[in-house]
Amino acid sequence: MSVVDDIKARLDIVSVISHYVPSLKKTGRNYKALCPFHAEKTPSFVVDPTRQIWRCFGGCNEGGDIFSFIMKIEGYDFREALRVLAEQAGVQLEEQTPESKAYRDHLEQLQLLLDEAAQLYHEYLCNAAEAETARQYVMQKRGLLPETIEQFQIGYAPNSWSFVLDHFRTLGYSLSDLSEAGLISENEQGRYYDRFRHRLMIPIRNARGHTIGFGARALDSDQNPKYLNSPQGPLFDKSKNLFGFDLARRAIRETETAVIVEGYLDVIQAHQAGYHNVVAQMGTALTETQVQLLAKYANRLILALDTDAAGQQATMRGLSVMQESLTGAFSQVVPLFDAKNMMRTGGRLSLDIRVLRLPEGKDPDDFIRAHPELWAEQVEQAQPLAQYVIDIGTQDLPSNATIQERENVARQLLPLLVATENDLTKRYNVQLLATRLRIPEADLLSLASALQQHQQRGTSIKTIVKPKKTTPANNGHSSTSGIGTERYVIARLLEHPDWLFVVNRKLRELAQEHEGLREFLTPIHTQDFSQEVYRVLYRLIEAASYAGESSPMNYIYSEAPYEISSLAETILQETQPQGFRKSSSTVHWSTAEMVSILRAQDSSLYDESEILRDFVIRTLTLRLERIKNERNDRYFFLSTDYGILSNEDMALVSLYTQAQKLLEQTIRNLTQRQDNQRL
Repeated sequence: MSVVDDIKARLDIVSVISHYVPSLKKTGRNYKALCPFHAEKTPSFVVDPTRQIWRCFGGCNEGGDIFSFIMKIEGYDFREALRVLAEQAGVQLEEQTPESKAYRDHLEQLQLLLDEAAQLYHEYLCNAAEAETARQYVMQKRGLLPETIEQFQIGYAPNSWSFVLDHFRTLGYSLSDLSEAGLISENEQGRYYDRFRHRLMIPIRNARGHTIGFGARALDSDQNPKYLNSPQGPLFDKSKNLFGFDLARRAIRETETAVIVEGYLDVIQAHQAGYHNVVAQMGTALTETQVQLLAKYANRLILALDTDAAGQQATMRGLSVMQESLTGAFSQVVPLFDAKNMMRTGGRLSLDIRVLRLPEGKDPDDFIRAHPELWAEQVEQAQPLAQYVIDIGTQDLPSNATIQERENVARQLLPLLVATENDLTKRYNVQLLATRLRIPEADLLSLASALQQHQQRGTSIKTIVKPKKTTPANNGHSSTSGIGTERYVIARLLEHPDWLFVVNRKLRELAQEHEGLREFLTPIHTQDFSQEVYRVLYRLIEAASYAGESSPMNYIYSEAPYEISSLAETILQETQPQGFRKSSSTVHWSTAEMVSILRAQDSSLYDESEILRDFVIRTLTLRLERIKNERNDRYFFLSTDYGILSNEDMALVSLYTQAQKLLEQTIRNLTQRQDNQRL
């Protein structure tokens, strides 16, 4: 029994969910309640104690087991959910190696140190006579209430070279620990001193609420820099974290909207005014990791940066970096805007990107302090990204601009405005730009087409010389016909994580052709796997991709419990050539060696397109099986004692049947094409 199965065997899903959903009541053989993940008036959240699963038949249309519920309700990744549930179940998690355990213990010690430092600074601000100036600044000039100061644990670092150094040395912390935590610095003579002096200390916390660093604001006008952040270290990386996310996570999930501001005090002021879905990017452009983090909870991102020229430049730069970061994993993919101005990239994200433009000279902190009641209205009126791009891109264009000047602007803006698979949206965006630039729409469409062709020609395309096709039997490669579909898909993704884009692209094409079935043709998800161990591995493969790891196995070795990494290695070996498989007594292959040899074997023994097509067929089969099961579940959960469904449920069951037939036909077509090529 795996550790996951052991935990599920010891915990009852009804008891765990009841802790979060007190209104859960027994109704017949199941339990029902209002869904905790979306607002509704009629209970559609159902828990089946027999099968130990849950499902929402309302707006979410999601379901799963105890792990998926904890991950969704708490915003945890799998590792966090595993740790929490293992503690509840009394299951001991096995460490991978002594080295990894020692490193994890070291990180926990640094975490404890930073939490203690945050409390030390906070108590000094609240109680020390020397902190009176800082207290006046926080409460009078910035208008923060005592409960807000407590909630964000705002503190003060006194004007001392050794306040923190002396305090924590007496508690037994080493100089190396204090330095690695970013609390002290070393001069050229090798002497250590406090990094933060006479500054307002704002703790930066991770998603679980633990301090990982500090944003330290200057209190004197001649003090530079204005903000001094903790240095990057093993716990703190400002490109991977968002300030205030630990407090905003639940509100972002409930509103499905995240508002991104620039500064710490912007976030603090918004939360004090009751707007809890606000986070800050801490002075950097949005990164892929940050966007992926928010995309777990929100489908709408609103940028609310400063309105001055520098703020506008930062917004445009952030959008540009966002474009690059969202396409980084697949170099031949561009960001796409659909009819609702939704930015989508390679099937991985579907985000409505908007820009909040405050009155001139106001930043979010100023605006909320002056007009807290108007903030919600400003957020609701945020501009669609395409409109903002046109406004900003043409604002400095004189009314008598030459055709060359107007064409130069068009060349800059068109790549964003026509990066869509929807012809109506493309034409609408071009019409807006044509009107603004006084250039015929047909000319802009021609220019856009030329720019796209130029971009495609400039794209680096790998040329693959396809070897003569041979069969597995003739080449000694292991047959995968005996591997279960879920296990096979995971094995291929461990070798080729970028193949997920291909199958998601196919699902997106089907969704465009069959609009009424779009909700059944979304990108591949953990729900497509029926067994929890494969859901776990799929989550880890996704997380590896979000973290920029080219090899999922490297990420799994470093992040997953031993039981999971061992299983992944076993699955990976099952698709290896017979001569490459290793027994438990052989020397351990490195991940890089294993994956590179597997890929070389694939490309030399097979037509790579044939393997990829087989992967797409099997992955679509997973979705087909999921649709069948969900249709059956709807009958099982919602039918009356006489087996009668409501008209609404019957209509939905009909859609399930249509989606099933569509996928069956698609799989037949792909299989037939594959068989024809083998002849």
